[in-house]
Amino acid sequence: MGKLCSKGFDKGISHRKAPPPVWCPLRCTLDELYNGVEKRIKFPGGRMKLLPDPGVIAPNADPETLVVEIPAGAKNGLKTVYPRRVILDDRKVPRDVIVDVIEEPHAEFHRQGNDLWAIRKIPLMEYVTSEALTIETLDKRLLTVPKIEPGCVIEIPNEGMPCWHGIGDTGSLFVSFEVIYPKNLSLTGEEKDELKKLLAKEETNVW
Repeated sequence: MGKLCSKGFDKGISHRKAPPPVWCPLRCTLDELYNGVEKRIKFPGGRMKLLPDPGVIAPNADPETLVVEIPAGAKNGLKTVYPRRVILDDRKVPRDVIVDVIEEPHAEFHRQGNDLWAIRKIPLMEYVTSEALTIETLDKRLLTVPKIEPGCVIEIPNEGMPCWHGIGDTGSLFVSFEVIYPKNLSLTGEEKDELKKLLAKEETNVW
């Protein structure tokens, strides 16, 4: 009896196709993805109305703003689904909101998986007079690295992108330096000697 009743009940159901979701591209800098960030997406009302999150009690929250938590280490293309949060064109069936993270290019760093690669441009005078070199990380720390020849790469373990939700290992930071030569040189004898050594190394590397 129960089985028959169930079949009869199923025949009376009108199965409606779920409405397509609302896609929201969310641009994030590499700094934001490295450190984690809270972003806000504004829904101005009109034809698209944001519904309150039934699982969150926030009496002072902006009813037109979706708060998105981007965890540290999040990757380009990360998609977060907010079920049944938007009504479009005054229709009664709520739609899902899908937030799609888009990583913006960085002037100095680029990402490969959990590793970070950086080419730091350094003035000639700073290069020839420094015993060690520095690079600023995406969380504003200064790392001191040994002085290496221009174009060579040094690996700094555990200074890449952090683990996202503890999945995988923290990446490495790979650094190389590009020396910027001024148009007009005014050097001391010691600086000229250092420059000659530098140019000799570069010529050796070329050939």
